[in-house]
Amino acid sequence: MPGRLAQQNADPLLLRADASDTICRGDAGARFAGGRRSTMDLRPPVPERKLGPHPLTEDGVAALLHRYAFHDSLVRRVIVDQEWGPQGTRVVRLVIDARVLSEGARWEDLRWEPVSLDLLDVRRFRIDENIEGSWVLYDPPQFTRFGGLLQVDLCAERFGSLHPENAEEVFDGSALVFAATGGTWSALHPWAQ
Repeated sequence: MPGRLAQQNADPLLLRADASDTICRGDAGARFAGGRRSTMDLRPPVPERKLGPHPLTEDGVAALLHRYAFHDSLVRRVIVDQEWGPQGTRVVRLVIDARVLSEGARWEDLRWEPVSLDLLDVRRFRIDENIEGSWVLYDPPQFTRFGGLLQVDLCAERFGSLHPENAEEVFDGSALVFAATGGTWSALHPWAQ
C-alpha cells in the first residue's frame, strides 16, 4: 500500500518506503523502525563534525571544492531520514571520503578525510542501486540551482565542462542525484577503526 512502511525479508536493516520506492539501511532505517539503532548494525557510526557546518551557497560550495579533491573519492554512506505525515520533510546526509588539498603535496600524499553533505527538505532524489561495486566519484559533485532548489549531482562526469540547462537534465542519466531547498557541508573526524 502506498505510504506504508513495509519490512522486507524480515531483515531489520532493510526497510522499504512504498511511496517513494526507496531502500533505507542502517541509521535511517533504525529511525524508521522506532528510533532504536539495530544491534545487527556492526558498521562504525558516522564520525562527529570537526569543522562546519558551512552553507551550500555559492561561497560555501567554492570553499568545499577548494578544500577537497573529489577525484577517486568514495561515497561511504547515504542516509535518508523521512518524517511521515502532512508536514513531513526529508533530509539526506551524504558521507564522502575525499582527499584534503594541500599546497605542494604530491597527489598520493594527500590525506583522506570524511566530509558530509547535509541536504535539507529534499524534494526529489534518485539512488540507482543497480550499480555494481562501490560509489567512486570521478568528478566533484555538481551543484546547480533551478526552480529555487539546489541540485546535487554526484555523477556529473557526463557533462564534462558543460553545465546542465534545467533540472530535468540534471536528473536524466544520473545514478545519484538530489534536489533540496538547501544544505550544509562539514568536515568530520576520522572513521573509528
